[in-house]
Amino acid sequence: MSCTLYIHIDSIDPTDELLALERFAKTHGLQNPTVAEDNDNIKTHWTERQLGEILRSARKGDTVIVYEASQFACSTSQILEILNHATKNNIHLGFAKYDSLLQSQSSSVDTQQLLNLIAKIESDFISKRTTQALARRRAAGLPLGRPKGRGNKSLKLDKHRPDIERYLGLGISKASIAKLVDCHPQTLYDWLDRNNILSTREEPSETES
Repeated sequence: MSCTLYIHIDSIDPTDELLALERFAKTHGLQNPTVAEDNDNIKTHWTERQLGEILRSARKGDTVIVYEASQFACSTSQILEILNHATKNNIHLGFAKYDSLLQSQSSSVDTQQLLNLIAKIESDFISKRTTQALARRRAAGLPLGRPKGRGNKSLKLDKHRPDIERYLGLGISKASIAKLVDCHPQTLYDWLDRNNILSTREEPSETES
């Protein structure tokens, strides 16, 4: 079983992140980790970067550790693809920032642990997108805040459609998905009905952990 500490070249402070990865590996009893540095553009799809080669060559029971999800990819949808790939191939993924080690056994993972991890990842991405958008508006001298008369919550979900479909595919309940995309559950239910998504999927149990 091998352990890889993955660092993307765009890391703000790769030295501190490497120390955090080493501490994480030691805490979880992962011996003799190797370091892999990815120089490819983070906007390139993960399958076409060095990360893709690392995950494709990983064997059952191997572990890949990253500081935070944004070092893997720049979108939640790609992170979900990575999680799916790891689960299907029994590869363990560690996220030092969240102190979370997602261990895949027999092509399955702990549903509650996966849900908690996705919530942290999505929160990180929302925070980063908001910060970047505000910085761009300030630089352009534009007013901050939502324009008056806008904000249809149902239409807001359209941009989350790929993520919502992947959440459903992972067996996450609709109530939990509503929290992940930051909307009221009824708003999500109405949006799913309007887009005829529920008619092709079996609803997972709300009490399922």
